[in-house]
Amino acid sequence: MARPALLALLVVVLAGDAAAQRMSRPSADGEAARLYALGVEHEARRDFAAAAQAYEAAIAREPGLAVAHDRLGFVYGLQGRTADAIAQFERACAADGGFFDAHYHLGATLWWSGQAERALGSLQSAVRLQPRHPEARYYFGLTLKKLGQLLPAIDELEAAARLDPLVPAFALQLGIALKDAGDAEGAIEQLRRAAQLDPASAEARNALGLALLQHGNGEEATETFRALVASHPAFEAARLNLGTTLMQRGDLESAVAVLRELTGRNPHHAEAFYNLGVALKQQDDFAGAEAALRKAIALDPALPDAPFTLGVVLWQTGRSADAVTSFRQAIAIRPGYDEAHYMLGTVLRQLGDADGALVEFREAIRLQPSSPETHLGLGQLLQQRGDRKGAEAEFAEARRLTQKKADVQASTFAVGVGRARARDGDLQAAVAQFQRALTLAPDNFEAHYELAKAFAAIHRTAEARAHLDEARRLAPHLRFRDVR
Repeated sequence: MARPALLALLVVVLAGDAAAQRMSRPSADGEAARLYALGVEHEARRDFAAAAQAYEAAIAREPGLAVAHDRLGFVYGLQGRTADAIAQFERACAADGGFFDAHYHLGATLWWSGQAERALGSLQSAVRLQPRHPEARYYFGLTLKKLGQLLPAIDELEAAARLDPLVPAFALQLGIALKDAGDAEGAIEQLRRAAQLDPASAEARNALGLALLQHGNGEEATETFRALVASHPAFEAARLNLGTTLMQRGDLESAVAVLRELTGRNPHHAEAFYNLGVALKQQDDFAGAEAALRKAIALDPALPDAPFTLGVVLWQTGRSADAVTSFRQAIAIRPGYDEAHYMLGTVLRQLGDADGALVEFREAIRLQPSSPETHLGLGQLLQQRGDRKGAEAEFAEARRLTQKKADVQASTFAVGVGRARARDGDLQAAVAQFQRALTLAPDNFEAHYELAKAFAAIHRTAEARAHLDEARRLAPHLRFRDVR
């Protein structure tokens, strides 16, 4: 979300404050009170320099006058003096620990100035003091999300949206948080509402497209991104997401066209060149893929996927030694890149470096023990080195994991088919697909949740509750709404 200027932020933060309400903490000094009131008058006339002088004079008369510190912080913010504004809000909080406005203004200003850790305590105090203040709950939620506390953040954002359901930003940020938590269905509901509340919001429609894609509705996601690109041609994120969605749906020709247009519009867009490289590779245009991937690396040397994919292209085109260099580059950027360790091990084994390959395969397994390909590669290497017992153990594990992977993929596909049947209103067919998904992968929490919703829709309440409980047990980090 783009950041407004601090001026716009503080105007929003303090919107609705009446001058008569601002003297919420009385002054013990009559002259300080007069100077404070004078500052309010100057501020109302937008004479901020005079207002600041009046508030400063009031504070000089009565240093502990919290409301004067708070209003002075506001005026400093309007003047672009962000650090001074924060200092005044802090003094207001210190002078009166129960002064909601000061805690809220301090927390919101710290949030917008990129200081989430410092903002947390102030916003927590603000919410404690006025739990029904929607903006305080909103900024508290954003801060929690920034600090990685996603589920508590969703609680706060939901509270903000309940308290004021007509604010588009509340629905937007709640929808994004739900998407990040894996609740694609809840995210879609909130993001549709955000787009309805603010039809001009490109961000809401872009996030909606991503949530639709996450939920398996690639067709509507594509339509959403296409419409957004048509109405906002300069919005690069939507064009990038359209290309990615088309690629995921297998429409490589259209994906390449979209991504070529994006790179033509912005020749410095590293991610667009990377995605173009991937799409061209899938079309077996290895020369074009290599050129696009090298461009992505040149534009963003910290992008680990580009040298990895380039390594695969180099290996596929018979340049194994160059591929080794590329895989090592990817690992240097992301040391825990299990796929890069696996591919490096594969190429090293082919080049005759058995010891180096052994190190890479074992590291790949340590990082991702459920990869059947890595166990197979290690088994082949051990067999080559004469370790028959070790090789057989790895081959057996590879077979087990391959079957499990196939079952999980088939289960995921069945869930997608079931969702489509449910959207079409054929709930019996949906139930059959979700049950098939669970036969293939009993711990597929999405299948349990979708089956719970389908059973609830056909009034099989006890079964719906059982599957909902199982989904929550399998994925306690996610939020599954009650089904009825």
